[in-house]
Amino acid sequence: MPNDINSWRERIGKYIYVLTTRSSFFRRSKTNHLTSYNDVILALIIISFILLALIHCITFKDTMCYVKIFISILSIDIFAYCSFFYSLLALYLSGDVEKNPGPRSNANLKVCYWNVNSILAYGCVKLTYLQAYNAIHNFDIICIAETFLDHSIPPDDPALTLNGYNIIRADNPHNTKKDGVCLYYKQTLGINILNIHQLQECLAIEMLYENKKCHLVTLYRSPSQTNDEFDEFINGFEQLIDLIYNSNPYFIIILGDFNAKMSIWGENDQDTYSGIQIDAVTSSFGLTQIIKDPTHILPRSSSCIDLIFTNQPNLIINSGVHSSLHQNCHHQIVYAEVNFKIIYPPPYERQIWYYDRANVDAIRRCIDSFDWNRAFTGKDVHKQVEIFNSTLSNIMNNYIPNKVISIDDRDAPWITNTIKKKILFKISLLRNYFKNGKTLNDFSKVEHARNELITLIEEGKKVHYDRINAKLSDPNTSSKTYWSILKSLFSDRKLPIIPPILSNNNFVTDFHAKANIFNQFFAEQCTVINNSSVLPNQLPSILRNDLRYLNFNADDILKIIHLLDPNKSHGPDGISVKMLKLCDASIVTPLLTIFNNSINDGVFPFPWKKANVVPIHKKGAKNVVGNYRPISLLPICGKIFEKVIYNNLYKYFEDLKILNVNQSGFRSGDSCTNQLLSITHQIYTSFNINPSHETRGVFLDISKAFDRVWHDGLIYKLKKHGISGNLIKLLESFLDNRQQRVVLNGQCSNWAKICSGVPQGSILGPLFFLIYINDILIDLESDVKLFADDTSLFSVVFDPISSANILNRDLAKISNWAHQWKMSFNPDLTKQAKEVIFSRKHNIVNHPDLEFNNIKVERSAVQKHLGLLLDEKLTFKDHIKLVIEKATKGIHVLRKLRYYVPRSSLITIYKSFIRSLFDYADIIYDQPNNASFINRIESIQYNAALAITGAIRGSSRLKLYNELGFESLQSRRWMKRLCTFYNIYYSHSPSYLYNIIPKPNHNLNLRNPVRIPNIFCRTEFYRNSFFPSVIAEWNNLNDEIIKSESLNIFRNALLKLIRSPANSIYGIWNPLGMQLLTRLRLGLSHLREHKFQHNFLDTFDPLCPCSSEVESVSHFFLRCHFFNNERLLLMNGLQVIDPSIHLLDELSLSNLLLYGGHNNSSEVNFEILSLSIEYIISSKRFEGPLF
Repeated sequence: MPNDINSWRERIGKYIYVLTTRSSFFRRSKTNHLTSYNDVILALIIISFILLALIHCITFKDTMCYVKIFISILSIDIFAYCSFFYSLLALYLSGDVEKNPGPRSNANLKVCYWNVNSILAYGCVKLTYLQAYNAIHNFDIICIAETFLDHSIPPDDPALTLNGYNIIRADNPHNTKKDGVCLYYKQTLGINILNIHQLQECLAIEMLYENKKCHLVTLYRSPSQTNDEFDEFINGFEQLIDLIYNSNPYFIIILGDFNAKMSIWGENDQDTYSGIQIDAVTSSFGLTQIIKDPTHILPRSSSCIDLIFTNQPNLIINSGVHSSLHQNCHHQIVYAEVNFKIIYPPPYERQIWYYDRANVDAIRRCIDSFDWNRAFTGKDVHKQVEIFNSTLSNIMNNYIPNKVISIDDRDAPWITNTIKKKILFKISLLRNYFKNGKTLNDFSKVEHARNELITLIEEGKKVHYDRINAKLSDPNTSSKTYWSILKSLFSDRKLPIIPPILSNNNFVTDFHAKANIFNQFFAEQCTVINNSSVLPNQLPSILRNDLRYLNFNADDILKIIHLLDPNKSHGPDGISVKMLKLCDASIVTPLLTIFNNSINDGVFPFPWKKANVVPIHKKGAKNVVGNYRPISLLPICGKIFEKVIYNNLYKYFEDLKILNVNQSGFRSGDSCTNQLLSITHQIYTSFNINPSHETRGVFLDISKAFDRVWHDGLIYKLKKHGISGNLIKLLESFLDNRQQRVVLNGQCSNWAKICSGVPQGSILGPLFFLIYINDILIDLESDVKLFADDTSLFSVVFDPISSANILNRDLAKISNWAHQWKMSFNPDLTKQAKEVIFSRKHNIVNHPDLEFNNIKVERSAVQKHLGLLLDEKLTFKDHIKLVIEKATKGIHVLRKLRYYVPRSSLITIYKSFIRSLFDYADIIYDQPNNASFINRIESIQYNAALAITGAIRGSSRLKLYNELGFESLQSRRWMKRLCTFYNIYYSHSPSYLYNIIPKPNHNLNLRNPVRIPNIFCRTEFYRNSFFPSVIAEWNNLNDEIIKSESLNIFRNALLKLIRSPANSIYGIWNPLGMQLLTRLRLGLSHLREHKFQHNFLDTFDPLCPCSSEVESVSHFFLRCHFFNNERLLLMNGLQVIDPSIHLLDELSLSNLLLYGGHNNSSEVNFEILSLSIEYIISSKRFEGPLF
């Protein structure tokens, strides 16, 4: 095709999409959006008018009409429109145009820079306004200066989240909340973050597309720099540019607030020393400054200090200044569009099903009436599954409404077209301000438009959150939808996007190519280590009680289906859990037939051995394949069959006690906390010996444990444990010839064969791994703990040399075991085996070194094991610090959501996403010597309660907790300790914990509790550990609680002792009103009595200005003369609700207005509290600052 035709096709492609959606056109078109769109619409209108006129002329033979039309055409230059329109029409009819062919996946690089003067100020509204602004401009990179962040705010703090972007930061080097820069870049961008030391408040990134390298730098220079500091800045700036040039870049762009002026940058600016020096450096490198309009604008002055430098100004398509988004931020936004092509991921399609509208009766009739026996006769199990899948899929397509939707990036749901139009209008006003000589009148217009925009944004967010509130309050909302909403509110981000992947020093953007790269990497991990090891020559004799067949029936299959999680994703066959649940008992017959045939043939169906794999980021750079782990999605029906097999195998292994008791992973009744309790108790016990002894702990990790399981070795071990007959053939078939593919954004990789490992995401995989690693514990002398592939060895040091010898012998045995069974422990030199010497001794003891795989075991003061940081003195201070850091960031989210989300949902968010961080292993780290840290944890819950209610800091913690129905975290840990001990005492936990409990002298009857002998404690440190302390607490409980028939009854009995029922708000949705009412409930508000009681400096007495009476809650509601009119409305409303309300005394009436009546219905209390809130707000008593 000729180049000119290609050009026309590209240009016309931009306009074809206009006929479908105007907003999409704005997003895709590279031309002036409004002009181009209006041109097309105008052309269509005029051509339609001309065609109608010509029809009129021909029909009525009106000659003069031809003349009028010709004159009209000349006057409006309609020939240009006709030429464009007919070219478009001809090209479209030729069939040589793609569907929606606009420039979707290729676009220019767009960057902007804004000095926000504190990004988290004013409740993070600046970031909200930035999100609305970006909905119009869709920048690839957003640079922010004067962030005012420090190290106390985590990098992934949800308050800093911008949808679809990642963030990197360079905070003030002195860790003070001033200055600092950050950079947001689209998750779809392939970037390398450069390590720079030349400048401190500076960030630099590198992008590489089609072998073209682009460097972007953003920085901030403080105007308060001394001469020496400025000289240091200039030297660092020059070195940084020189370093970038040495990497031979195609394009360089530097954005920053330089706080320097030059007349060549701003027409009204005077040259400053700093400006002259910066200009000299940039000019020496051939950099051009492209911003010419003022960027720092005050009512009576302006200057250009926010600058953009580039080495190729010819590549700048568009640049300029957009008005600030906040009235307290005088820096404007500077931007540039660069002719550097960025490839965006295309939208992808997904099929969605409307299960609530399914014709369930028709589905079940079709399945019941289908002759499965006839369809399956003469077919192998592979073909039977194919027939089953296609038949079921056809039935589902016919009787469940479904459609295919396009998944694409979109704006935040609260960003409306009205907001977008107002942003464009505000930008046009700023242009007029520059054009018209920067008059005060034009400046005030810009300010007025900005205030209107802020109002629109707040209204848009309110409407959006009102919808969310309605869904959360709707009892018909499904649990999946409810939790999905809560997760989106807390994280405020969409699903993570996998960016371009770095491969062969280039970024791969095509999703099919990325999927193949991932699949190749994941498949390569599933390879057996190639060493000289072979299976033992003789297979041990089969056990007397071997397992040859599976015992199950139709009811077992139906029970498994009923227990399936309906929200689990389906495999490559597209058959979901919800589909099977709709079928219910009707689907059991074909499944039972296939299962029985598979068992009889000793063959696992091939279609059920194929998996879709989704890469999940672990840590490190997101553009490196090795930093992802695979999640396999297998066919649901195959997993049902696996569950049938699993139930039989697990029961067999448990009955024969084949699985080692020290293996805690994937074991019913066991957990990480249980193993940690056992480990820490052993260490505490060694500390309690007189004199105190040390414990050496060694921590190992099997590399790619699940992926490297040797199939021949696994089958050997299964046979050794008595699995035989057709069952062992079935399991061999289950492991053999498995395939997987990676799915990214609807794009699938090629299928890859898996040669080793137990299937990720399968039901049988974890059990097979336990069997494979079970014999690693044979003949080991130290105390070894396993949690799946996490292996740890412990030895109490009675003699340093003897202990070292024991551990070294055991490490050698483990190394030999790994070689024999083709596994590998800690092969990565950066992740070698670690040792912690747990000790409370003041004098250092010399311990011989340990060796593993001929490498010295590295000693560490702290080791993370099963999610708990174990330090050498067992103080857990490092762990508590980490938990506090993680939890603190969630408080910002609660504050932000308080005005948009109901209280009940905020409480759920807190308990699920913040308190859960404290809950993990809290019964282990709870010690009196950690009192300062424990108090900090309690203060986080207090801060969360303040954020949820809007209460004033200084409010009574007890009253605040009672308002929300919270127990203190200290009381919660007391309850959890006792609940854990209940499980141990009544043998619901592993025997290794039960055996720690001291036994009474007489026989123990489990349903006749006895007091347990206390554990002897030589030290206070040991007395405060779990078992000694919880036994003392257990003995203080009354017999009725100890005799509780179940854990749930026991737990509820304890809760009654530590938690008060929450004060109800009866479903009221009035965030401001409930905030003010809650403050009155808590006794800390604007009322003078409250302020006087809390020693406010501006309140010398508690008296109300209306009289000499104390301004109490009762006075405010019932007697204050200032609010007589409002009170009249209040009392009239109460009389309508309850005519006898006047009989109440003042105290009872005040409590009624605050809390509602205990004997009233929820509806009546709703009306009463609504009247109270209306009175509070209309009184205006609580407006303005507290002091």
